[in-house]
Amino acid sequence: MNFNMEFDPEVFQSLIGGRSVIETPRLKLKSKEEAYAYLKTYGYDCDVEADRDRLWQIHSRAVIYIRTQLLRDGEVIPEEVTDPKILGEISHLLLLASSQDQNSDPGLHRWACALLRVMHVISQLQNDLFNYFSIEIQEEIFRPYRQYIQKDLASGIKLNGGADGDSIPLQKFEIKPFKDSDSAITKLLAKPDEVAFGLMDKIGVRFVTSSLYDVFRVMRFLVSNHVISPANVIPSQSNNTLFPVDIFLDVVAGLPQVEDLDIATIDQMLHERLAREADKAKFLEKHNAFTSPDYRFIKFITRQLVRVTHPETQRSFSFFYPYEVQILDYEHYLRALSGPASHDEYKARQRQRARTRVL
Repeated sequence: MNFNMEFDPEVFQSLIGGRSVIETPRLKLKSKEEAYAYLKTYGYDCDVEADRDRLWQIHSRAVIYIRTQLLRDGEVIPEEVTDPKILGEISHLLLLASSQDQNSDPGLHRWACALLRVMHVISQLQNDLFNYFSIEIQEEIFRPYRQYIQKDLASGIKLNGGADGDSIPLQKFEIKPFKDSDSAITKLLAKPDEVAFGLMDKIGVRFVTSSLYDVFRVMRFLVSNHVISPANVIPSQSNNTLFPVDIFLDVVAGLPQVEDLDIATIDQMLHERLAREADKAKFLEKHNAFTSPDYRFIKFITRQLVRVTHPETQRSFSFFYPYEVQILDYEHYLRALSGPASHDEYKARQRQRARTRVL
């Protein structure tokens, strides 16, 4: 019996090698028919007009993204892979990405691969539940927060109205709307382990408190007033580089015996204890290669059960959707407005990594 001993190492790297398909250097398609079959397995039937139109829309979006986000001055994508009239069919892009013909232009092969990498990410994003139910998802997630946020020209912003009568002054409260598509594409391209359904910070909220002590009060408020449920938090996504929980709990355990205590004094006690026991401090840091060590904050990912009604069938269904809660004090917020910890610098590091992976 003759056995076929031809095995494609790229396939096994993607299936069980832990490597993203974005790292694949070359496809192995030999004909238009194979390209059609590949796309159909991926999710798009080239014999269906709506699917062909969708693929061209994704192609166009990918071209715009590369031109505006990744290219440097003087760099140009060849028209052979960007112009639909020259390319003819999307399947030809896959064949260019598979080309090993020594007479073909190696530059076209590389650009075809680059476009397909970005198209893959855009396709994942556009077929996420958020793309179809963004209004319903945001309404369900943000409604519980809005009922407790009070804004007044005289007294400022407060987290107020809870069952225990707690009132927490805030320097800022921000609702983080869904990531614009460029930002989401960049993040998925920059991080090899990210996929669209793993993009858990697409939307979220951020609290900036007046004091370090209030950071922990905010978390207590959100739980005690049932704005969030600890049962819905995703433990592997939690991050605390702001202040160790064990030291905080140890300090506040002795506070009831102290008279005439104000928040500034509590903060001072917290900082002094941390300075004395820095070697024992237990932070929880989820590694992010793009986040500056100067940016210190608390973050966790929780989920909200969202109920929606399908507009065509009128059938209701529900699903859990993740979002980010970020909390930090005003001192650390100010530090993050400039320098390596700034958001602009963070995005620049992501774009550089995305450029490297794509091109």
